[in-house]
Amino acid sequence: MSLLSILEIFISLIFAWLVLSIAVMYIQEWVGARLRLRAVMLEKHIRNFLADPALAEQFYEHPLIQSLHTGDDQANLRRPSYIPAQIFSLALFDILLNAGKPSSILQYEIQKLRPTIERLKKDERARAEAQFRLVLMAARKAVNTRTGEIALENAMSNVRMELEHLGRIHPALQDTVDEVFRRVEVTAQDVDVILAGIEAERQQAGSLELTPFEQIRDGIAALGATNPQLQQALESLMLGIEKSDQALGAARQRVEAWFDNGVERLSGWYKRQAQKMSFVIGIAVAVVLNADTLALTQTLWREPLVRQTLNAQAQALIQQNQDGLRPMSAEELAALQLQFNTLNVPIGWVGAPLPADSDGGVLMLDGSYKKCTLWPRSSIDYYGLKIGRLCYPVINAPAPNDPTGILLKLFGLFASGIAAAQGAPFWFDILKKAINIRTSGANPSEPKG
Repeated sequence: MSLLSILEIFISLIFAWLVLSIAVMYIQEWVGARLRLRAVMLEKHIRNFLADPALAEQFYEHPLIQSLHTGDDQANLRRPSYIPAQIFSLALFDILLNAGKPSSILQYEIQKLRPTIERLKKDERARAEAQFRLVLMAARKAVNTRTGEIALENAMSNVRMELEHLGRIHPALQDTVDEVFRRVEVTAQDVDVILAGIEAERQQAGSLELTPFEQIRDGIAALGATNPQLQQALESLMLGIEKSDQALGAARQRVEAWFDNGVERLSGWYKRQAQKMSFVIGIAVAVVLNADTLALTQTLWREPLVRQTLNAQAQALIQQNQDGLRPMSAEELAALQLQFNTLNVPIGWVGAPLPADSDGGVLMLDGSYKKCTLWPRSSIDYYGLKIGRLCYPVINAPAPNDPTGILLKLFGLFASGIAAAQGAPFWFDILKKAINIRTSGANPSEPKG
């Protein structure tokens, strides 16, 4: 066989692996979207960042973060799969600005009701969640009240009223609601002690005017009553920042860099998980389609027309994607599948059904009868699956009593799965280089003009 034929086999194999990789890519994206893997991973990362589940819930309830949610209504909102560092810092600083206020403490403690609500029965949980959203709305309004003590007290009373109503209509939550009120009182006292000490130091220093940066520092100090781990992390980030007009901007830059570094590590971890998922999906696709690399290589070796057709399709794909592999539409994928179906490519487990009698006998071309069975033991048996009066022949698969053939089949499927897991862009780049080699010179078999 000439070097050109070997190159054509190589190109055909790469093209087949590319098609499998595209299938794996679409399946992986569908699975990721259905399971919302990116959003779930980011939420876990945010929880680790903030070191407190209740504070993480308070963060996700912030209007800036709520604006990144997707969904049709409030009950079905989906949390974001990406949060810009600027939005993260703004939302966190806003929470810190209010960290020492009773309304913010109440909002924080209310978030601790979530685990108890999630343990309720389905119908009761739905009603409790609806009332819980009303409580959160009232708490958010109280935190954002800026119109004086009377308006703030009214807003706080409304929160307590909604919270008490939640406990009355759901007796299973009453003890937890009472615990919320108790924790709010204790936490507020602890925060008052912390802020009073800071205020005393500030008065001794003669610095009575509070800048936004100092308000942020007070909020970080207030975290000591509920979240000392986050407090320590944020105070470490603020070290060395002097009081100035640029202090707040410098603080935001450090928090954003801290968040970006964490997200970068999260992206690396997600890529590793995606590679594992690609491997599993690749193996599954190869098995389901019976995409055996060894069987495909043998067919390409024996069938020049098949490999020439695949080479032509590969070249057409390259010409259509000169600037890189672009996502294919449903019509293009269907056309690609149709092209494969019209070729004599060893893909699939069963062939076209053959008529069979009640005993499973199948009339062969030579006039003899063979019994359709999945366990052929002799030459009078036909390897196939009998369903009703039809026998579906098993193709491209070794017989159950052929251990060598089974091992070769497993190796061929494993090779296809590994290849499919490498990713469509990887095989597209190799295919492009191989076709450039193929078309760089004249075909030696062609007559010279």
